[in-house]
Amino acid sequence: MDILKGRRSLHRWAVANLVANMAIVWTGALVRLTKSGLGCPTWPQCDAGSYVPHPEAEWHAFIEFGNRLLTFVLIAIALGTAITVFRTVRARRVRMLSILIGLGIGLQGVVGGLTVLSQLNPWVVGLHMVLSVGLIVACVTVVHDAFELRPEPAPRRLWLAAQAVFWLSLLMMYAGTVVTGAGPHSGDGAAQRNGFDLSEVARVHSVTMWITLAVTVWLAYAARGVRRVRRAALLVIGTACLQAVIGYTQYLTHLPMGMVFAHMVGTTLYTVAISHLWLSAVPEAQKISGSTAAARKTTAR
Repeated sequence: MDILKGRRSLHRWAVANLVANMAIVWTGALVRLTKSGLGCPTWPQCDAGSYVPHPEAEWHAFIEFGNRLLTFVLIAIALGTAITVFRTVRARRVRMLSILIGLGIGLQGVVGGLTVLSQLNPWVVGLHMVLSVGLIVACVTVVHDAFELRPEPAPRRLWLAAQAVFWLSLLMMYAGTVVTGAGPHSGDGAAQRNGFDLSEVARVHSVTMWITLAVTVWLAYAARGVRRVRRAALLVIGTACLQAVIGYTQYLTHLPMGMVFAHMVGTTLYTVAISHLWLSAVPEAQKISGSTAAARKTTAR
């Protein structure tokens, strides 16, 4: 019974950890879209001589400060997850990941400070997003381990396709940060841009997306006999198509705030989808060799 309660507690903590690391991306997008990125113009203090906004400060300061406070919520959730993992699971991978997620959240706070101190340098802002994507991938891995979702043996060509979708997607999302750095939503009216032509970098981002989608469609077709991998590929296709609709709409309508925010929410959902696909397959040869090794060990006894 205690083991069952521990597992249920781990499920809740792991899911909460994932949702929290997705939500901080959404609130960060709100900070940028409301031009509140320099609402607190310094770091770690909000204003010179004060860690909190002054009562007479503009509302931008309270939005930025609220986003900073959420970091402590994430740290608390990460700590609760790590404690539950160490009480419930012996697997080294999930234990290490639970620690790394907590450290990564702390690192995000430092990068956030550098973002402010660099006056919202677009490359530093992009690093913020890169770290968030990495944390979401790590959180999905912990969820997989918490729910004991084992990868399914698949022909090597399907496994390679799943790997290609994952890494191409990461490249596509990084290209998206470059598009953001060239666009009008800088987080503050005076913030610098990266100097790229918006239409050109958006085209690179779009082409990468279509290549990734093509590989995923092939994978979903070829994996008809590998149901878990096929379902994971279809989930990626669904979120990718949603993102494509939102992305093209926001571009053609000149980047309205609501559509940009929806695209950021979609980015977190897409990251979950590709992480799930990445973790859902293992090469058949690897599985066979593992079974063979176990059989040999049994025979030796």
